[in-house]
Amino acid sequence: MSQQVKVQRELEFSAGANSTGNISGRPSYKNMVVSEDHFTGKAIDSTNDYTVAGVNSGAATITVPHMMTLTTGAADDDDIDVAMGIEYYPAYNPVLEARFRIDDVDKTAINIGFSDATGEAADTIAMMYSGSTLTSTASNFAGFLHDAAATTKNLYAVSVNANTDGSVINSGSTPTDAKVYTVRVELRDNGTTVDALFYVNTSGKEINPGEDLIGIEPAAVARTTYLCPYFALINHGEAAANTLDIDYRKVWVQVQ
Repeated sequence: MSQQVKVQRELEFSAGANSTGNISGRPSYKNMVVSEDHFTGKAIDSTNDYTVAGVNSGAATITVPHMMTLTTGAADDDDIDVAMGIEYYPAYNPVLEARFRIDDVDKTAINIGFSDATGEAADTIAMMYSGSTLTSTASNFAGFLHDAAATTKNLYAVSVNANTDGSVINSGSTPTDAKVYTVRVELRDNGTTVDALFYVNTSGKEINPGEDLIGIEPAAVARTTYLCPYFALINHGEAAANTLDIDYRKVWVQVQ
């Protein structure tokens, strides 16, 4: 007796019959460990989930609708760093994706990416860009940077590998107040070095790898240096509090 049900054209369910999928949500089908946060809790857990380091009144809070809002202090160069654990091995191909907006882009700088430290010294963040000069405070970083102190005030992809800066990759998009972006940095191991692939969707929609790739940096970070997902905001030339809203962040990495 055959164990197959053959359908020539279509299967029709009548009366009260129905069909539902046998899974819900987005499956992780490539043997990945996935960490995702849509910030629907009551507060940022700075003990178990995140390290939060703010100068003066800098803070990270949950705001409506389900966002993590980074708020600087009210003095020039006040900064706020938020990071997850330093537990992502570049050789295992970690990926970070986030959707964000800068509420007031004038005289601010932001970072979103993988870094080798959960925070930097006061009045600095991992990567900054003044004029046409990239300043890397981190020793290893791969991710995104916007700095109003830059000559061309676009969103960039940047990296540093063992204190050697990579290329500055221009997205061609200039952030404006409250403009929403979706970004993704993918670390890809080739057996010898780890390259970084950078994606930007300038409408804040889901990343389409076929359309949103803005560049690839070979040997972007050290292959065996553990990294953490890192988010940062700093005032650059303004004595007023500023905010960066993270709508969601998602990180995935291969299981070994």
